[in-house]
Amino acid sequence: MDMKPLKVTIGILLMFAATFVTSCSIPDSQSQKVVIVNESDILRKTIGVNRMTCVGCEVTLEDNISKIEGVVSVKASHTDKEAIIEFDSTKTDISTITKTIKESGYKPFSK
Repeated sequence: MDMKPLKVTIGILLMFAATFVTSCSIPDSQSQKVVIVNESDILRKTIGVNRMTCVGCEVTLEDNISKIEGVVSVKASHTDKEAIIEFDSTKTDISTITKTIKESGYKPFSK
């Protein structure tokens, strides 16, 4: 039995696997950022959010809000129609967060 075709096939598969592994990376949404804040400056606000319909909407909103300087954490829920945001009040404010929600395609409201 000639093993050469099998070796060639295995070699090609290994090449594709190596290419796939080296081209994969952790998306920005899963990377960690370090934020140094004074605990007394941290505010926790719940903002109502209409037009979120799925988990993808939650992820989009969380990603966009987390890019705002001073945001410590954000958790969006399409079922509860809200986003809970912790932020450094010396670096950002509710109006900036609300503007980002609108720019993301959702409709914020007071809860």
